[in-house]
Amino acid sequence: MGVEVLTLGDFDIVESGRSLMMDGSRANKRLELLKYFITYRDKKLTPEYIAEDLWSDSDIADPKNALRTQVFRLRKMLDEMGLKSDGEGGGENHLGISFQNGFYVLNIGKNCLIDAALFEDNIKAADRARNKDPDQAIEKYKEAIRLYRGQYLADISDREWVFTIRNRYHRLYVQSLIRLFELLKAKGRSREIVEYFEHAVSYEPFEEALHVFFLEALLELGEYKHALSHYNYITGRMYREMSVTPSPVLKGMYRRIVAGGRDIHSTDISVLARNFSFDDDMEGALFCDLEYFRTIYNLEERRSLRAQNKECLGLVTVTTESPEVSQDKLNGATETLKTVLKESLRRGDVFTQWNRHQMIVMLTDVQRDALDLISRRIRKRFNDKIGEEGFSVDISFKPIAADKKPFFA
Repeated sequence: MGVEVLTLGDFDIVESGRSLMMDGSRANKRLELLKYFITYRDKKLTPEYIAEDLWSDSDIADPKNALRTQVFRLRKMLDEMGLKSDGEGGGENHLGISFQNGFYVLNIGKNCLIDAALFEDNIKAADRARNKDPDQAIEKYKEAIRLYRGQYLADISDREWVFTIRNRYHRLYVQSLIRLFELLKAKGRSREIVEYFEHAVSYEPFEEALHVFFLEALLELGEYKHALSHYNYITGRMYREMSVTPSPVLKGMYRRIVAGGRDIHSTDISVLARNFSFDDDMEGALFCDLEYFRTIYNLEERRSLRAQNKECLGLVTVTTESPEVSQDKLNGATETLKTVLKESLRRGDVFTQWNRHQMIVMLTDVQRDALDLISRRIRKRFNDKIGEEGFSVDISFKPIAADKKPFFA
């Protein structure tokens, strides 16, 4: 049986389903050195190059001598695993390091398989077969995707030398998924797209193209309710975590989902009301994304043409006197403001996030003399929640009127 070196996800060395990693070996310098050699397995590495990558931020007086010591210990560790680092008697499961003509080289036995190398080989084979043999390409892409158990060397979080390689493998993974979905879609194999998407989304939650393929597959399968639920989930998550509103492509998918899911023979007014109702506790003001807020604003602006409206637009800004406040603290203060607005405004009021430290509010049916009271209530509740962190809020209002320059250009 061969030896498998697992690098996509958490690192491990496995033989016959059993880990060869010894207790206490998973977080030491020898193991990091082994991961480094495996990462650059196709290169000849000078001692200076290795030391610069691994120990540039340390106070080691003699990096070359320290490297020799660590290589000696690594060879001993590999021997204890049964991998025979010197190549003698290790046979086809050999994994070791040699030093020749001033370069370190990783030696890999024929039956010592590295998952990242197999991952790349399968992708290359699939790319070659895409046009001539789509079925073979599909199987090769699937094999590559199954090998991807997470980010390359996911247990390393703070080493610059791994970042470029990690990003490269992740891009290959996403690219392979997209190409696989293209081939499956062309063959009408929508169920397989759904299955592989569910594997992919845990590793790449924000790649829009993958979500579009998934939604199209659900529509082909007639799963309109599932598609609408997923659309609401991913667009909401993208807005909350990245402040990204739905793209034209995703909006187009939404129209297809809604149009395809309608049953014109059974619709009545009560069904429509349930469809349009938010899944909301109806307590406090309504928070929505900027695009919905823009629509509501334009509606109120139109209403002002027919009647003397009592709607006001407000801008609430988180401020601080400290020039060195961290972005995390500012984000936290903005989240506190969001909670305060939800609690302080009425059910008929609406608000949205304008940027990282500003909220826009729309107050409906409000008297001008009540604005000062509302402002004081917001400031007090914000100050009570934020404590002594040095933040405050500025608040300004203007009436919504169509005969004045609109807030939204």
